[in-house]
Amino acid sequence: MSRDFRPAPEHRRIVFLTGAGLSARTGLGQFRGPGGLWRLEPELEAAMHGSALPASLPLLWRVWGRMARIAAAHGPTPGHLAIARLGAPVITQNIDGLHQAAGSADVSELHGSALRAVCLDGCCDWSIPLSPGEGDRAEDHGAPAQCPVCGAPTRPDVVLFDEQLPGAAIDRSLRLAREAELFVVVGTSGAVLPAARLAPLAREAGARTVLIDIDPPPAAGLRGVFDEVIRADCHDVLPSWERARRGVADNPFLHPF
Repeated sequence: MSRDFRPAPEHRRIVFLTGAGLSARTGLGQFRGPGGLWRLEPELEAAMHGSALPASLPLLWRVWGRMARIAAAHGPTPGHLAIARLGAPVITQNIDGLHQAAGSADVSELHGSALRAVCLDGCCDWSIPLSPGEGDRAEDHGAPAQCPVCGAPTRPDVVLFDEQLPGAAIDRSLRLAREAELFVVVGTSGAVLPAARLAPLAREAGARTVLIDIDPPPAAGLRGVFDEVIRADCHDVLPSWERARRGVADNPFLHPF
């Protein structure tokens, strides 16, 4: 375990893979674990299967609308802002749009976005941005209930169980992993495919691989995947990296709360 690692000057191409742990400070719950949404709202897991559509749409609008509203109200965390200021491409499992809100321009969303509505008909490419509100109807979140192009129901643009991940995001993520000189995993165990393939792929292609986690998995499970494991809060580590990259002295009194 190392707390002292920082990107070196030769690490010109840094790529981040992020998960729910990066956004937890906003109040967004994680799905798994004792306090996860699966435990708190048991009906949600059943509704999160693509096969439950369209009957599950009211619950999906309510849950994803609430999560998007919490994220928008809180705004990006210090970790999101540091990643954006580093100018690094991002691969994310999150659906909250906080990387874009922080200013990151290159974001591959593996699991879609709760800030977009799409048509339930997979052959229709209609979509619009959402204005997250409260309620279980599309109209409560700024979207029409029926697609204006084909008339099918609309839905949040999040990937459910039984559904395929967006091909363009997967292809971009694999390319970024192969091109990285430093591949950094933040706020996720990276145990779920296809994200689980990315750090090993980056390492095979010659990148240095780093995991930042306040409570990382047992070391035995990390061997062969990560060159560095930093047991610390990513909201401390990433701003420190960004300040060092800019040559700014690390003054704890200036850290955001």
